[in-house]
Amino acid sequence: MGVDAPQRSFLVAQLPAQSPGVTGYLTLLSLALTRAGVEVTSVDRAALWRLGWRRDVDLVHLHWLEFIAPSAPGGLGLLRTMIRDARLIAALTWLRLRGIRLVWTVHNLEPHEPAHPRLEELLGMLVSRISHALVAHSAYARSRIHERWGSAVKVAVIPHGNYIGVFARPKGTRADIRRSLGIPDDAYVFLAFGQVRAYKRLTDLVEALGALPSDDVRLLIAGKPVAAEEVRRLRDAAASDPRVVLDLRQVPDEEVSALHLCADAAVLAYRDVFSSGALLLALSFGLPVVAPNVGTAAELVGSHAGELFGPGGLTAALDSARATDQPSRAAAAAAVARQYGWDRVGTETAALYYALATKTISSANVHRR
Repeated sequence: MGVDAPQRSFLVAQLPAQSPGVTGYLTLLSLALTRAGVEVTSVDRAALWRLGWRRDVDLVHLHWLEFIAPSAPGGLGLLRTMIRDARLIAALTWLRLRGIRLVWTVHNLEPHEPAHPRLEELLGMLVSRISHALVAHSAYARSRIHERWGSAVKVAVIPHGNYIGVFARPKGTRADIRRSLGIPDDAYVFLAFGQVRAYKRLTDLVEALGALPSDDVRLLIAGKPVAAEEVRRLRDAAASDPRVVLDLRQVPDEEVSALHLCADAAVLAYRDVFSSGALLLALSFGLPVVAPNVGTAAELVGSHAGELFGPGGLTAALDSARATDQPSRAAAAAAVARQYGWDRVGTETAALYYALATKTISSANVHRR
């Protein structure tokens, strides 16, 4: 954005408070911002009011509203949700009145399992109005934000960072890893990695694989169960197909690279991809991606680094992915990932902060890729 950093130390408060470890999005962003000359502190929602009194924080950066002001189900939960949302809006308004800049990275337009959809949509709209700028991870995501909350909302497109070198290489060979999972050495392995949630359409993916007649394919679904009903549906769908391998647990960091390196391609069976760490994770390991032909995945992957599918086309995409030139697809996937290093993300995010701090932000510079 071409904006010089302030001469004094620039302090950003980031929330929700980041979890321990160095592999999470917030930790990787904080490290990148530190390298870009920004001081970052992690706070919780209760600290927002104190930030307004202290005035030592220049900017507050929000992520995942559903974790900052979580919704509670049921009738009494509705009241609790309303109170939490009202407190958050009041605190953000207070910070803005005190001259503190507000940025919100929109990782998703609404919670994946909304408890009170209208209230959660209202919260998103209000935060989009209060914030000085929003961050989207793709031009597609920016367009969806403008459709939802209006073209007057300032949205900076700053990509999601990759995971190259973040996870340690596994012990043992690819054959060793496959053997531990009961997967033949010569099988073509599709990997669906991440939390087990309904929007990922994992049962549809199992059904799509079931339409492939080949015995030399495997579908490895690995990740933490979140919704019990979705886990039950997935187990039922997979029970009749021995080619489906379920590894439903919180995968430790030290096993992430093993699961990706034993695969030949990753699959995102979603209807569309707004923003996805699983997408960047797969590309970072050089895995071609089978993904929907709309959304952020299509924008990043294209036809060179994966196989795109439309409605009803998932089975054909899985079949086509196996038939393509694997080495060239893998090289293309890794090349895409290399474009989105965290130093780039940190530099572009810091530039957005400084533009807001010096009030030089405009529609012209906030929309740059």
